[in-house]
Amino acid sequence: IGELMKLAEVCLSEGLHPRLIAEGFDLARGDCIKFLDEFKVAVPDPLNDREKLVCVARTSLRTKIAPSMADPMAEVAVDAVRCIKKADTALDLNMIEIIHMKNKLVTDSRLIKGLVLDHGARHPDMPKRLENCYILTCNVSLEY
Repeated sequence: IGELMKLAEVCLSEGLHPRLIAEGFDLARGDCIKFLDEFKVAVPDPLNDREKLVCVARTSLRTKIAPSMADPMAEVAVDAVRCIKKADTALDLNMIEIIHMKNKLVTDSRLIKGLVLDHGARHPDMPKRLENCYILTCNVSLEY
């Protein structure tokens, strides 16, 4: 979009009316959508084709972040979506949360399949690890 705006600015400086530029954008958008509808290929059961999903995510992420980080993050993104996607229901991306950890490197990023409690111990005698336990999660603060 940024490049289109730069080109539009050049046209405006040459005296072209903004309405004509906007109509040109609408015509171009219509042609692009028509081309994409003709060009697209149906993928049967795309959720089970992990490699194709990773390729799509990698292509998108490489335009946003460094390629060395885009490859592992693409796999993390695809695995996260595949974990929460239920058959015959819409995808709820609110089920995925990105937690920014202070004093950690970008290369330490990973997918945690489960619940992350980044709260720390409240008492020195609290155990560091528990197995087969019950955990209560609340959306309200229990502190005063």
